Amino acid sequence: MKRSTNLLKTSSLLIIVTICTVIIGEVLVRIILPQDKMITWIEMHPDGFVMNQSGGSAFHEFGDRMANYHFTKERLRGTKLDSNKVNILTIGDSFTFGLLLNEEKIYVHLLQEKADIISPDSIQFLNAAVGGSGLADWPGWLDEYGEEVAPKFLLYFMNYDDVNRALSKNLFIYNQSTPYSLIKSQRWAPRSFLNNLGQKRWYRWLQSNSHIANIAVSVLWKNIYFKDLTDNFNPEKSSVPIPSLDSFAEESDYSNKLTNAILEKINSWCDLNGCKFLVINTGYFEMEQMSIYDQKFYDWVRYDTLNHNFNYFDNVACVQEKAGLNLDEIKISGDSHPNERGSQIIANCTWEILASELANQ
Repeated sequence: MKRSTNLLKTSSLLIIVTICTVIIGEVLVRIILPQDKMITWIEMHPDGFVMNQSGGSAFHEFGDRMANYHFTKERLRGTKLDSNKVNILTIGDSFTFGLLLNEEKIYVHLLQEKADIISPDSIQFLNAAVGGSGLADWPGWLDEYGEEVAPKFLLYFMNYDDVNRALSKNLFIYNQSTPYSLIKSQRWAPRSFLNNLGQKRWYRWLQSNSHIANIAVSVLWKNIYFKDLTDNFNPEKSSVPIPSLDSFAEESDYSNKLTNAILEKINSWCDLNGCKFLVINTGYFEMEQMSIYDQKFYDWVRYDTLNHNFNYFDNVACVQEKAGLNLDEIKISGDSHPNERGSQIIANCTWEILASELANQ
């Protein structure tokens, strides 16, 4: 009996000490190293492509700025799917998602407002964009979720790191022996128990209220959540197919061939599913920000228009004309993403391109 009493006292003391330590640590972090809190909403499919959460909401702080995000069951941001309308599915990275912007300020929503003026209640823009995605994420996403959305138009907003991400994520390898041929592969594999953890209410509550929890989640995302199946592209240790290391050389044309083949794959998906595929860059193509692979693709797609079958439109000149040569003025302060004015400019420039496309639907 006495032993049980001592054990209970010891356990109680440990619990009290642990709680006090956490409280003191939380107070110190808030004072010394305050965090911008956020609830994570990005998930990874077992096949390695990224996607938004299904349903629910999340939020994201950055200094004095706070954005709220809402998702449909189809993993779209904001607007619920209406199958009776002409659906324009937009895909892309965090620019198109509208990171740090509320729904009414993102350029996909602003395009919706323009469409409502000329054709009320008949056209619907749907936002499937995912922060951190690259070109190679989208064939998998479309195979998994695209048929349910059934878009009439598929609008890919290409940004300045999409080709680099296509290489680094290793979701596809270009088969050099056959034009446009791709070998499906993967780099990152999500650890399922940690993915499930991200959906727990108590875990999300900690993210929304605790500064320590936000530090812990950041560490987990960088080091634990995902397994590198390539072992950093080590040919001897990789458990999945990887390209030869000389494919990453600056003088190699591998990245252009890979990019073209993935875009053709998406175009083929559209052909099979009755939609028109349009590629429009965001207009934020600052050469000093781009990887060498993205620079090479951008030069190729602008000047070699006969050797690709997708519709490509360039927003750069329009965005720079409306914004001035210094794009920093249309970026969120302390960040690289478009602010409200930048988002409006992208919407205005894109609408100049889309208006004629929609008129011919």
